[in-house]
Amino acid sequence: MLMTDIRVIMPQTTKERLMTKREQLAYIAGLMDGEAYFGVKKSKAYKCQGRVTPGYHARIQVRMVDEQAIAFIATTLGEGWYYKEKPHSAKGRPLYCYQASDAAAERILRQVLPFLTVKKEQAETILRLRKLQATSQRHKTKVVGEKPFPNRYGTVRMVAVKCLSDEYVGQCEEAYLACKRLNKVGI
Repeated sequence: MLMTDIRVIMPQTTKERLMTKREQLAYIAGLMDGEAYFGVKKSKAYKCQGRVTPGYHARIQVRMVDEQAIAFIATTLGEGWYYKEKPHSAKGRPLYCYQASDAAAERILRQVLPFLTVKKEQAETILRLRKLQATSQRHKTKVVGEKPFPNRYGTVRMVAVKCLSDEYVGQCEEAYLACKRLNKVGI
C-alpha cells in the first residue's frame, strides 16, 4: 500500500475504499491541529545582504515519530519536504519532520484551513501576513541612502536606495508576535 493509499472502512458494509482528496485534507488538518507548529520566523536584517529590515517567513512544521504519517502529509500535499532528525535523548526514537515555508506554506494553509479547528487562528494570521507580503514592492518607500547608477551612455546619476516602510515592517511584526502569542504553551 502506498503512503497516499489510506483506506477507510465503511461502517455499514465493512468494505474498504480509498480516501477522497477532501478526506485526505481533513485527515492532514487533524494531524496538524494536534502536532503542527504554524508560525512566522523572523530573520535578522543582515547588512552583508544589503538588508536594513528584518525578514518574516511563514512556516509550517509537523514533527512525529511516525514516518508514515509525515510521508503521507508530504506526498499528499506535494509541497514542502520532510527529513529525519536524530533522537533528542539517548533512548529516544528519531523524529520525522515535515516543513513548508512562505508560498508553499500559504498554498497548504489554504487547502487545510476549512478543516482546522485548534490552529485556525494561527493559519489565518499567517495568511494575512502572506497577503501583505504579496504587496511588499509597493511598501518600499523609506529612503535609506543613495547609490550611483550609470545609464547606457556612461552618465552616472544618483538614485535613492529604498527599503520597506516602518508601517509595513510593523504589520509583519504584529503577525509574528500574534503567532508567538497563539503558540505559547499553557494558554
